[in-house]
Amino acid sequence: MSYGALFIGNGGQVQIDDNYPCYMEVASGNYDGSSGTVTVTYPTAINSPNPPAIFIRPDGAHVLRYMRNLGSPGNWTGWTAVLYTDSGFTGIVRTGQYKAAALYLPRTGGYGLQVFDSSNRLLFDSNRRVLTILAGAQTWSKVGYNGNYQSNWTTDTWGNAYVAGSYVMASHFMAGFVAPPNSAEIGIGFLNGTAKSQINVFAMRVGRGLPEITTFNWPLVMVN
Repeated sequence: MSYGALFIGNGGQVQIDDNYPCYMEVASGNYDGSSGTVTVTYPTAINSPNPPAIFIRPDGAHVLRYMRNLGSPGNWTGWTAVLYTDSGFTGIVRTGQYKAAALYLPRTGGYGLQVFDSSNRLLFDSNRRVLTILAGAQTWSKVGYNGNYQSNWTTDTWGNAYVAGSYVMASHFMAGFVAPPNSAEIGIGFLNGTAKSQINVFAMRVGRGLPEITTFNWPLVMVN
């Protein structure tokens, strides 16, 4: 840190400084994937140069995949995703809640504290709600493999403990997971929407009896 403000938490972790932006909540609401597709439009476009991060809290069992931000830099208007369920899921509900958070937002007026970096970009604003990370993980535990899913698919499933009531980052599940010799369609959500004790990644590949994918290292982030 060369100048500015520095805030350190009880555990010695840096909360705010002049180098790293905070994810600030800019939109929240409900989503409905009853048609198989989720499309969310923000009440007001998000003026950030970077795509917003989308966090979800499913009401029951389903996974979201192929997430896409709608809009363009400085004018993000919403997001879309494909909602997938299967008869093997427990407690299927095709709705949920979301939160969108963004970086480098325009400054607000009124009283409070604002922190900027050397390029005059807003890193923290006390007039906006900053998301708090409740838990996270870099690796997932393997919990399932099926080489004959619906007669023509191979599936792999991983899981992590879920913090009750938290929102899970889902916007980095925007593309397929490359698993040579082909790619997998992946999604994140609950496979058991009744217990909601475990958040899952569900991967599907075309073909029967494909080699098992043993490791999956896309990050898990849960916030309030």
